[in-house]
Amino acid sequence: MKNCIRMASAYVRYYKKQTLALLMGVVLSASILTGIGSLLDSGRAAALENAKVKYGDWHYELRYDNSWSSEFQNQMSGKGYRIDKDGFLTIRKVIEEPYQIELAYADQNYLDMMGRELTEGHYPGQKNEVAMDAYTLRNLEIPEKLGSRVELDGETFTLCGIVSDMPEMNRMQVFVNQELDYGKNGTYMYVKFDESQKTYKQAGAFIRQMGIRDEDYICSNASVIKFLGGDAKANPFKVIKEGITLEGTGLPYIWGSLNNDWNLTDKAILAALGLFGAFIMYSLFQVSIIKRMSQYSIMQTVGMEDKATFGVLFAELFMIFLAGYPIGCMLGNGAAALLYRRIGQIFIPPESSRVHTGIENMSELPTLPTVDTFHVSWNVMGGGAAFLFIFLIVTTVLLVRRMKKITARELMAKETGRKKSRKIYSAKTGNLTGVLTKKFMFARKGAFVGILFSLSAGSLIFLGTTYITQTTRTHNELSFKADDGLASDIQVYEESDELKDTIPASSVTQLEKIEALESVSPVRYMLGEIPFPDGTFQWTEYYPEIDRRGDEKPDQVLMEKYNGVAVQTGKDDYLLKVNIYGYDDEMLEALNDYLLEGEIRPDMMRKENSVIFKTLMDGQGNYNGVDLSIGDQIQVKTPDHVNIDVQDSPEILRFQAAEDQYEVKKFKVAALTSRPMGKVDTFIGDNENIQGRVDIIMTNEQMKENFGVDGYQTISISLKEGVDATAASKEIKKVVSGIPKCIVKDFTSQIEVQNSYLNRKMIFFYGVALIIFIISLLHIMNSMQYLVMARKHEFGIMRAMGITDAGFRKMLVKEGLRYGIYSSLVMVAAYLILQKFLYYFVTHMLLYLHPNASLSLLPILAMAGINILICIAAVLISGQSVLKQQIIEEIQE
Repeated sequence: MKNCIRMASAYVRYYKKQTLALLMGVVLSASILTGIGSLLDSGRAAALENAKVKYGDWHYELRYDNSWSSEFQNQMSGKGYRIDKDGFLTIRKVIEEPYQIELAYADQNYLDMMGRELTEGHYPGQKNEVAMDAYTLRNLEIPEKLGSRVELDGETFTLCGIVSDMPEMNRMQVFVNQELDYGKNGTYMYVKFDESQKTYKQAGAFIRQMGIRDEDYICSNASVIKFLGGDAKANPFKVIKEGITLEGTGLPYIWGSLNNDWNLTDKAILAALGLFGAFIMYSLFQVSIIKRMSQYSIMQTVGMEDKATFGVLFAELFMIFLAGYPIGCMLGNGAAALLYRRIGQIFIPPESSRVHTGIENMSELPTLPTVDTFHVSWNVMGGGAAFLFIFLIVTTVLLVRRMKKITARELMAKETGRKKSRKIYSAKTGNLTGVLTKKFMFARKGAFVGILFSLSAGSLIFLGTTYITQTTRTHNELSFKADDGLASDIQVYEESDELKDTIPASSVTQLEKIEALESVSPVRYMLGEIPFPDGTFQWTEYYPEIDRRGDEKPDQVLMEKYNGVAVQTGKDDYLLKVNIYGYDDEMLEALNDYLLEGEIRPDMMRKENSVIFKTLMDGQGNYNGVDLSIGDQIQVKTPDHVNIDVQDSPEILRFQAAEDQYEVKKFKVAALTSRPMGKVDTFIGDNENIQGRVDIIMTNEQMKENFGVDGYQTISISLKEGVDATAASKEIKKVVSGIPKCIVKDFTSQIEVQNSYLNRKMIFFYGVALIIFIISLLHIMNSMQYLVMARKHEFGIMRAMGITDAGFRKMLVKEGLRYGIYSSLVMVAAYLILQKFLYYFVTHMLLYLHPNASLSLLPILAMAGINILICIAAVLISGQSVLKQQIIEEIQE
């Protein structure tokens, strides 16, 4: 063994260029693998910390004023659980006007868990004192000044403190003194478990030990505990079996079910990087070994066995790996740490961009998630080392087996076992250099294929990155407008679930007169119900209220207010609640970006009284849940007037009132779309999830003619370029200040942040592709150099026969040109296959909106041109060393 190590060490020292090339391959492969692994780990850690800031540092909320509370008595640990922190909130009273506001007393732990710090003044010390956040003060139009007069539910208080805004829990709180009591208390406990253990197991143990009933459990902080094992991991074998056997599932179902628990996307990225690095290392070492075939043959002739050959090769590879991998880890993590400090936000798993805290000016929110600490991924470093170590063994075995197939004489002659052709090429052609170029290229087919694959791999990564980036940009633009509600800079809407609460048309007229506004697009709304008989509606499993097979409980609020979204009336007959929207022509034209079938023509819609049908999307990006085509008629049932008092007549919006309180109209379907634009979320809601809603969209004129809707539920406003959004928001607020429950939201800063986020992500993608392309070039240059140097003898003879340096370079250029053309053909052929996979992936697994089925021709042509230039340059650089030697030296080799 010592002799093997000594010989391997001698080879490493003697063949410096080959050793350096292989060392660089190891360093670059290790750096990109471990660096990206640490970036992904850091992103997940930062996502957890940002979720705590955004939603509060708690795990579960429980009702505490029931029987089990007496058993608790601060039992912070027990069998199977340990509580790190508990906080308590007591609701003294909830008022409904002018908004729903909680008057509450909270202990310090609750305030800490919610991140609610006192920014001015003090917490209430007397019964007539209150502390509030800036958002609540602004909506109540109370000056943000200590000592201000606060009137709530007929009582007068004094503002003694201002606290920071609450996490995204979509409610207002006013803190009162502990002694203030109206006799209507509800106490809630907020629990944070030990985060080193899975939270769902601890929660189960705690519930069992305390005897907590189902009705005592309120909710979980899902956005936080999803990073901490908040749910039991899906059984991969069961999921795979279901994906294979159940109709309508397949790969998207398997991927979607396992991705959250097992981080399949991250693992797939790291696996691809590991395999690419392994290929490069194998290719580089293979070239180095081929150069020394004759030496190994001599050693085998004098008695060296295969296991000794294995020992020498493995020792050589391991020495280089042992030196290169730690350097690569340090280099990769160092570069990743610097990158993370600059653009670390792009590695944080994204959430829905739109927030619903009611904050008037989004510029008051943090511009991007914070990335305080870079985490080195020791798991990726260890896993990468183990993978590459196994790869070294496999590589050595393959090379030893390859040498066994070649006889000793062939090894000593640097032959590879192929029969030499004795054909005379110059007999029928005068272009001898062209013939020789072709012969030289195909003389070593393995190296030729390796070069084409390496160059094509780098090109494919570039093209794949370009496709993903362009598709992501398109999806984000469409998603910002539809799913996240960022189609406009500012939105004005009624935060009310009463149809009678609207923004009057006169206010829209006033808004249109503000010079800073580019466009004002008001949206009218009505709640309706559509019958789908005889199996027209097929996705019953997405609505718990009609899904007989599932165990998911229906939304109690939706059931109480609207009798659920879906109602079964027969074996295959259903009624679905629908949102009915009225848009102006500008918003209708914008819907063309989401068009699935048909055409959107506002004038024709007004003439024919036709509508747009926003259909449902499932968890695999399919839209076939409702069997409806262009030209079909739909029947829509609505309340016969909009001035409904839901408090007095709750059965009307449940569609369970007398038939004379409704009207039924029929409409022709002119188009199908995947998304709406202006949405109203205060009734049955309208989101991008698979439990989506059916929407009927028409012109604002049709809304007035068909249903008598004159007011507006929401207004989308775009600003002129260069306009101060804060000043514009204040002008808008003045116009709508007298309208009850009307809120103004400024999304300009958030739109800017999201665009910046996407641009940074694009830069990172291209940066990774560039590094991988550089690794590919390292292999290409090494292989080209070997191919040229291996033909020194032939080149020497050609130079002795009179070929000039210019002619020699011309021959090399021809060879490089051919390599470039062949590699470009391989690239195009491989990309056509890759394109189909990427399209399937973004459509059915990432659920991108309207991805392009193909990449434009320009990037492909540009990449082909780069391929050709690289190949010509690589051959010329390698051939330059031949011209520097004397002809006689080349002939003697």
